[in-house]
Amino acid sequence: MNYKHAYHAGNFADVAKHILLLQLLAQFSKKAKPFYVLDAYGGRGLYSLDSIEAHKTNEAQKGVFALENAIANGVNKPTPKAVHQYLDDLAYARKKYDRHVYPGSPWFIAHHSEHHSADAPLRAEAFEAVADEYDALNYQLYQLPIGIHHRNAFEGVPAVLPPKEKRGVVLLDPPFEQEHKDFSRLVDLLVASHKKFATGTLVLWYPIKNIEAVELFYKKMKRTEIKKQLICELNLYPNDVAVGMNGTGLFVINPPWQFDENAKEILEFLAPILKPDNAPAMKLEEMAKVKWLVGE
Repeated sequence: MNYKHAYHAGNFADVAKHILLLQLLAQFSKKAKPFYVLDAYGGRGLYSLDSIEAHKTNEAQKGVFALENAIANGVNKPTPKAVHQYLDDLAYARKKYDRHVYPGSPWFIAHHSEHHSADAPLRAEAFEAVADEYDALNYQLYQLPIGIHHRNAFEGVPAVLPPKEKRGVVLLDPPFEQEHKDFSRLVDLLVASHKKFATGTLVLWYPIKNIEAVELFYKKMKRTEIKKQLICELNLYPNDVAVGMNGTGLFVINPPWQFDENAKEILEFLAPILKPDNAPAMKLEEMAKVKWLVGE
């Protein structure tokens, strides 16, 4: 399968991933020390929600648009700061580019770098291995403070670690075209990256559609004995329901202090908003899961 994110931009997985990413960046920025952020699968950087691909799936309707509609109509509980930041960033991107744009992870990182406090300097980079995607990424983000490289994550990530800043976030957001094979290779990449950057925060986004592949990934990561492994999941359908993607996950090694509590608040806020009308009833704790696979 030749994965193209243009079909999925702005879906519920993007919404959860980008808000949790902004939460991480905000927490890193609290300390007056420089840090490094690498997006190892940069994609195109910017996507159009008015494209043929986006209209074919309409996934943004149940993702970013569902969140915006809920906020516009009023919600009966406090909105997490990272959600406000996400919506503010979207408004900025639409004003700067056009009203149909949806930014990818490298744009959110670069935007944060451009506007964050100088007390905690941020150096940002993004890799993209696919030539056409790299060309688009380089063209669309060339004016922003982020280094763009035509590079494969499996070669590039270990090569640039550890960064000179000694603090940092490495985001892995692969397409998962062959889940069992991809998860296995990613375990090796996470272990190799941790060996070179033991204090760094390593983040892996993954789809929840083949629960056997996900659970096997958990088992393999637990056997590595790496400390501080956090699982953050948003499940919109039970595992036994056959849909394109039942949920979305973010696996975090070395999350900053209290990120687990903030992630739980964010996912519990998003779960009832992003849950499709046709999805079976689920308890909130089944939908929004934040748990330590391996604690301190």
